[in-house]
Amino acid sequence: MGNNVDSVLKVIGEDQIVDFARRFIMENGVEVFNFGKFKGRSVADVLRSEPQYYDWMMKGDFPQHTKQKLTEIFTRSLLKKS
Repeated sequence: MGNNVDSVLKVIGEDQIVDFARRFIMENGVEVFNFGKFKGRSVADVLRSEPQYYDWMMKGDFPQHTKQKLTEIFTRSLLKKS
């Protein structure tokens, strides 16, 4: 089964889930929003075009795990810009 969250999710068949609250899911290997006005859009693309959305989510009432995953995606998208 493995000893990390990703391996456990793969075993139980939920490898498309990015965060526990399911605010983000994987579609074709890309994290996409699973709620709100950006539902179905790439998280990285939205964060690059509207970085204020990151601030809104970080200040909002979202679970810590969702914020952690958002920060990981945001950081990765910033590194790709360079």
